[in-house]
Amino acid sequence: MSAPLINKEKLKIVPMGLADIEDVFNIESRCHSHPWSKKLFLSNFGTRYFSHLLLADEQVIGYFVASSVAGEVTLMNIAITPEVQGQGLGEILLQFLKDYSQAKDEEEVWLEVRASNLYALKLYQKLGFVELDRRKDYYPCKNGREDAVIMCCYLSL
Repeated sequence: MSAPLINKEKLKIVPMGLADIEDVFNIESRCHSHPWSKKLFLSNFGTRYFSHLLLADEQVIGYFVASSVAGEVTLMNIAITPEVQGQGLGEILLQFLKDYSQAKDEEEVWLEVRASNLYALKLYQKLGFVELDRRKDYYPCKNGREDAVIMCCYLSL
């Protein structure tokens, strides 16, 4: 069965609220080998956090969780529901994060990504992120641990 095609003209990006945690957790559980807990999502609300949902026909199909401290944004988590991956939706959500951060006069967006996540690495590079370092054996994985690639996108350039 093929994935439903998403009409990008009708997408909405809205702030995440506490009532959205169940939908977000459902996507998280299907996208990540070591998903965040509901409790961890709930701990990421407050003045330094800004998290948003990607909606198609009022249904949550993606999200990101980010924080901001002293001009630096950290993308802490991002996912698109598996059924609609591969349609450029992650790029739309990530571009929104960059634009939103720039509008708030942030200077940089930082993230970490599994070294094995080649699709994400390619997307981040496409949107101006550069690799600055690696954290050896940072992420747990099936066969032990894997490196985290630390990336940054400078918004003021």
